Amino acid sequence: MSTRPSLWRKDILGWTLYDFANTIFAMNIVSRYLKLYIVEDLGRDDRYFDIPYSISMLLAAVLLPALGAVSDQQGKKKYFLFLFTITCCIATGVMAYVPPEAFILLVVMVIISNFSYEAGQPFYNALLYSVTDGRHARYVSGVGVALGYVGSVLGMILVLPFVTGSLFAWDVPFLEGGGRVGSFVPTAALFLLLSIPTFLWVKEKRIKSTGGGLAKAYRDVWLAIKDTKKYPGVLRFLVSDYFFEDAVATVVINIGLYSAVVIGFAEDMITLFLIVSTVTAVIGSWVIGKLAERYSLKTLLNYVVIGWIISLLVFVFVSSHLVIWVFGSIVGILLGGLWTTTRPMLAELVPEKDLGRFFGLFSLSGRAAAVVGPLVWTAIVYLFNSERLLGRFVIETLSIEEVEQLPYKVALLSLAVMMVIGLYLFRKVPSGREESGA
Repeated sequence: MSTRPSLWRKDILGWTLYDFANTIFAMNIVSRYLKLYIVEDLGRDDRYFDIPYSISMLLAAVLLPALGAVSDQQGKKKYFLFLFTITCCIATGVMAYVPPEAFILLVVMVIISNFSYEAGQPFYNALLYSVTDGRHARYVSGVGVALGYVGSVLGMILVLPFVTGSLFAWDVPFLEGGGRVGSFVPTAALFLLLSIPTFLWVKEKRIKSTGGGLAKAYRDVWLAIKDTKKYPGVLRFLVSDYFFEDAVATVVINIGLYSAVVIGFAEDMITLFLIVSTVTAVIGSWVIGKLAERYSLKTLLNYVVIGWIISLLVFVFVSSHLVIWVFGSIVGILLGGLWTTTRPMLAELVPEKDLGRFFGLFSLSGRAAAVVGPLVWTAIVYLFNSERLLGRFVIETLSIEEVEQLPYKVALLSLAVMMVIGLYLFRKVPSGREESGA
């Protein structure tokens, strides 16, 4: 067996640092500040974030096969990764300078920034095999994921003073908080600066293209969908996981706004809440990964989804901050657990020779879920607004604070329903070959 490569080797360090860098954007912009800025600071409806976000994810889903095909072209991965990274950072920075009266420009920048972030992923993933290979690639990939969680936490901490002027209870000297819009430029700068080692240190390996181009890429997606009929349970698993991912993706982009409007957390408390949830996600990934070595993946995934349903219901119906903190940590564990169990579950339902195709379909399904979930959320928030029919129907029995919270509670409740639908479909998915002895 070959020796495990050193993580301090420049090319490996450069590759893993990109995961650290891009999660700063994902956490600060997608999950933390942008939607709050649009809804609370600019006074716009949720739809003015959710619809542009869904458009960006739809573009990513449609173009994913093409981007994957391009990533197979000789010598183009770093070029396109740099192109999409710099585009994402520029669009994110520009958002800070868009005046409220030019809101349409902000919407365009939201679409460009998130699409560019998503579009870079196939090229970054493919570069893994330019720095290592074989079983060592799994190890390096895992380190990248771990650094991604670290990037989420440190990114929030480093950017918080630009928002509030303080770091929790400590007033940062010579720095005046700029509000939520103050997070955009520091986030873009951190993403760009920390990704530089990737472009300087990673030497792209020239791999012979399998040919076929873009037409073959889209044909492979269609064939993968048709081939699900060959393997019992695969299509049912993908559909049930679609509902799981739909709910989770929507939670991720709305957790900041929900924490402010419904739970009533201040800016620094939202940051601390997300830090705790992210740390527990690391723990959850490790613990459930260990349990998966001994117990049925299907059983574990069942429990994880049931935990999600219970936790979402708690967030809807319980107002105690202590309980919210406890279940916020549990949600972090469940988040790590969901991603830890679904990938190997799919891998054991299909032959090893077809893993690439079906994981491509799995990734496409996840992005499609990120299109629909936010649209469902924004539709519910719109319909239950106090100015709309459904809102007026119940407004007379509620306090002013409850009227403001109602649309978001109903929207979160809808995500629990999505999880229930997915769980119902998942019950007939067979166990994988490792558990059935196949």
